[in-house]
Amino acid sequence: MTSMEDAMKKAGFRPKQQKRRDRGSGGSNRPPLPKFPDSYFKTDDQGRSYLQPAFVSKGKVDPWAECFAGAMTTGQIRRFFNHCREIERRLKVDGESWHQVSAGFEALCYHAQNAVAAHKIPQKFQNFIDENVKRVVTEQEPRRAFLDGFLPHFEALVGFGAAYMKEK
Repeated sequence: MTSMEDAMKKAGFRPKQQKRRDRGSGGSNRPPLPKFPDSYFKTDDQGRSYLQPAFVSKGKVDPWAECFAGAMTTGQIRRFFNHCREIERRLKVDGESWHQVSAGFEALCYHAQNAVAAHKIPQKFQNFIDENVKRVVTEQEPRRAFLDGFLPHFEALVGFGAAYMKEK
């Protein structure tokens, strides 16, 4: 201890304890997060494709939202979500093709990696982004996978997360 610290301690001052935000380290007391299927879609008996309920169900998505709650604010997750909404707008309103917007979508991965390196988001959120970007780009119809699979999935995460994440 320095002489200044000694003097402050004798005077009754105690240094403030820095609050450390849990960056999603996933302590041992937390059960493992549910896994999602490899594809957003399944086909019924008549050959019609549909979004698998696991991607929007409370039982599967809510634990992920709760996991991110201690490590992220709503503003941090909305930054990524709004990026996706902008891509959706470009596809639907501006009439751009998937090829024109795909680089912007895949950019989510490096934005997430950069945010992890800056200690702004947890590694598990980057993993979530990486897995879902891969899921979209490996589908036969990536535009449809983005609009009808990824967006509802991410929207469910944001929706369930509102109960856990703090505003900032």
